[in-house]
Amino acid sequence: MQKNMTMTVKKIATRYILTAMLITAYTALKAQSVPSGVIQTLQSIYHNYDSVKYLTFDVKFNYGSDTLLGKFDAEQMDGTYTLAGNKAKYRLGDIDFMQNDSFFIAVYNKDRLIMVDEPKAINTGSRLPMREQIDSLLSVYADHYNIATYNLSADTGVIQLTGIDSLAQFDRFSLQYDNRNYMLYQVSYDYKEPAELDSAVLESYKISTGTTDVPLQKKRFTIRFLNYRYDNYDEAVYDENNYIWFENGMCKPSARYNSYKIYYVKPAVHYYEQREQ
Repeated sequence: MQKNMTMTVKKIATRYILTAMLITAYTALKAQSVPSGVIQTLQSIYHNYDSVKYLTFDVKFNYGSDTLLGKFDAEQMDGTYTLAGNKAKYRLGDIDFMQNDSFFIAVYNKDRLIMVDEPKAINTGSRLPMREQIDSLLSVYADHYNIATYNLSADTGVIQLTGIDSLAQFDRFSLQYDNRNYMLYQVSYDYKEPAELDSAVLESYKISTGTTDVPLQKKRFTIRFLNYRYDNYDEAVYDENNYIWFENGMCKPSARYNSYKIYYVKPAVHYYEQREQ
């Protein structure tokens, strides 16, 4: 279940980024039909996460589908984020992440693997779940959606995008936020993709319908943001030596992760290229 959810998160994150890279050149000079109010709201939301000295919150990733020919999906993954300026520490399922001034480190506990890279962002507010994807959706694909804003309740505002043509990467995208302080409540994506069916079920479907197409299944991916609090870790928690150390320029796992394999992808400027141990 954990691996499936991790793959789902990656799939959603890359679903339209690759396509965006292909069509950005054609749309860069085209005015996007994003209402100014939507842009201002997103700027207010992002400003909260970028400017706060430190902030901790929980996240719940939910992935589900409708039932099609007896097949359905329902998965959940929990996580916790702490953002502290240029430092961050967060956990998604059994994967731990840490960033400081010099390193971005991901610890894949189930696979017993540590990935070491350079910092991903100067301000870790940009590591807000799916933020890059939300920006891409609006900057590249806005013309392929109807964009609406409304209040779901007295304290909940909604930005909703509904697909209007085949270039829309999702049927519907919805962002819910607290309209009093512009903190996120929830982000959700509705989409369809070919159902992953057993070969016997798929063959029976094709025979009974007289089609060679794989049926499409409705799916929804949701991220909920919960339990905001102004917590932070001691500075020692952001020390890379909790995870790795160097011997003669070779990156090695710390004692706690002694049996883990290092995957060193940080550009080799001061250290020897990481070799397989």
